[in-house]
Amino acid sequence: MKKISGVLGLGLFFGVLLVSFASASVVFEGVFNPVYNLGDKIDATIRIVPSPNFEEIVLVRLECDSQSAEVYKEFLSINEETHKKIIIPLSRQLIGESLGTCKINVYAGNKSEAVSQSFRISNVIKVNLMNLEEGFNPGNTISIQGSAIKENGGNVDGYYEANINGTFLTGEVSEGNFEIPFYIEKSFPAGQYMIDSAVYEKDILGEIINSGKKIYFLKVKQVPTNVEVLLENMSILPGEAIKGKVVLHDQTGESIPNAEVYIAIKDSLEIILEKIVTKTETEFEYGIKNSEPPSIFHISVYSEGIVQNAEINILEKKEIKTEIVNNTLILTNVGNVFYNDTLVVKIGEDNVSILLSLGVGEGEKYLISAPDGSYDVSVGGMKKTLLLSGNAVGVKELNGLGSGVSLVTWIILIVFLFIGAYFTFMKIRKKRSFAKSKKVSDFLKIKPKVYKNAGNPSINTKDENNNLSARGGAGFFAGKKVELSLSIAGSKQNASIGCISLKNYAEIASGEGNVKETLEKISSIIEDKKGFIYSNASYLFFIFAPSFTRTFKNQKDVVLVSQEIKEMLKLHNKKFRKKINFGISLNYGGIIIKNEAGIIKFMSLGTLMTSAKKLANYSDSELIISDSFKENFDENLKGDVVNIGGVKAYKLEGLVDKNKHSTFIKGFLARQERDRAKEVQKAAEAKEKKIVEEDEE
Repeated sequence: MKKISGVLGLGLFFGVLLVSFASASVVFEGVFNPVYNLGDKIDATIRIVPSPNFEEIVLVRLECDSQSAEVYKEFLSINEETHKKIIIPLSRQLIGESLGTCKINVYAGNKSEAVSQSFRISNVIKVNLMNLEEGFNPGNTISIQGSAIKENGGNVDGYYEANINGTFLTGEVSEGNFEIPFYIEKSFPAGQYMIDSAVYEKDILGEIINSGKKIYFLKVKQVPTNVEVLLENMSILPGEAIKGKVVLHDQTGESIPNAEVYIAIKDSLEIILEKIVTKTETEFEYGIKNSEPPSIFHISVYSEGIVQNAEINILEKKEIKTEIVNNTLILTNVGNVFYNDTLVVKIGEDNVSILLSLGVGEGEKYLISAPDGSYDVSVGGMKKTLLLSGNAVGVKELNGLGSGVSLVTWIILIVFLFIGAYFTFMKIRKKRSFAKSKKVSDFLKIKPKVYKNAGNPSINTKDENNNLSARGGAGFFAGKKVELSLSIAGSKQNASIGCISLKNYAEIASGEGNVKETLEKISSIIEDKKGFIYSNASYLFFIFAPSFTRTFKNQKDVVLVSQEIKEMLKLHNKKFRKKINFGISLNYGGIIIKNEAGIIKFMSLGTLMTSAKKLANYSDSELIISDSFKENFDENLKGDVVNIGGVKAYKLEGLVDKNKHSTFIKGFLARQERDRAKEVQKAAEAKEKKIVEEDEE
């Protein structure tokens, strides 16, 4: 029994040994990728070790989650170790719908001899859209950047499809990158819009083998386009209040709430009476004085770079205030116009008419009389019962001195006033005599000075237009009439353009505090160099065009002029209390220009002016130049690179060759000294003139 058991155990051992040897005779060499995409090729090497001979049909199958497919078949007859390379193209024609987790199984006959490690076969493309975070303004063509990477990490060469708010777009994907151009209409509503994007890759037969889809959202910004002033009433009476609100509209006419708005209430002479800082869609109010004469008030509003004006009519108010105190009727003109009319006083059953002629705020007193008794007295809507006395029914005007003060008291008061006036006159006369004796020698040395309007006193030399706001900001730049056109036919040329951003425009709009004089000097500097000026609310553009300067190299003049303007504005802010908060930028680009009947008409091309505005707004009393300007400037500039909303620019420190421009800087400083000397001389002349006039009196 023990012998039989031993024989069986030995047989079982050799059987297991033979099976293990057979399964180990076929093995895979190399490492498989973790992921393959359709269209890839799998390179596999099989090492076969015969023992001692191998004659069998070798069958290779691709076995996946979804299905399996036969990918290789060959009869082999070998008696030595053999390495067999197998290439498996992952095409629909070969593997069908085999996807997911897969492995390769090698069969010898019907027996599995070797199994590869697991890997995945995918048809997925990962789609990614970029630069969508910030949002976009309407009225621009945007470029949405995208990438397409297969799950195996390889770049896609195919095509994309995108649907943006009903607009279907398609284009090429090359080396995993693509670009979707999309024009956002000017009236495109603000909001989030779905981008349904897809990327496809095809085989040589035109069949889609890999694809990917992704949904993104495009943000369209709400852009202010106009401002509206909504008044509760277009006409009001004095004593009432101007009530209204400011509404800021976007590109579709929708309102933009809670935006900061500056409001200036101005009288009929455009003099600012009140400045109000509030928010859009928030009611504002300004009370009108009772005595305000009939006129047209002006309301200027500024919000998000947009200016709007409105008018309100102050109506005529004809009103008499009536009071009765101790049988005395007191009548006061509390209206806003001269009162010249008849007022009826009813005493008992009798009517008495009073012819009134009262200026605004003036008043008169009348004594009411009637035969002794009690009477109902009514006048102007007021009714009162009085105990009256007298010979007849009537009203008698009291003299302007009043009825409560005796004549003797008034006489004494007048005498004292006369005596006081006499002593005051003598004191002033004594002072003038002293001043005359002291200055007589100097007076004889004064040369006669001719004044332009001395022969015509009716000419008013006062500047009636000292108001920047009233003239739209362009009154100081009246040398040439300039208009910005949206479409003109003219000469196309490259121009150098500067932009001055007046950041506290609402505060300096009146031109007071020497703001007017400083801006006029800036105008002279620009026009001396044959430039012209265009003003748009708080932005002042100065343009140097070859057709006016007679040279194509204007960049150097623009830089030097800009530096002089910057120094002039800084000097203004040191000398005067009314500061000008400013930024300056320079840009270079194409314009179309035409001189028609003395009017300069021009149109900027591309984003020339909008970019200049953007750079000037960024500037804090500095000179910012665009990359385009720098590239078209022959000389070297010193300055740091700045990034302004994705736009490359430079903060100019100066020209590299300082000595070359020292003459310009010295000339500028000399001009400033001359201006200061002229101001001192004018002040001295005015003082001397005043002394002479006092002596002549």
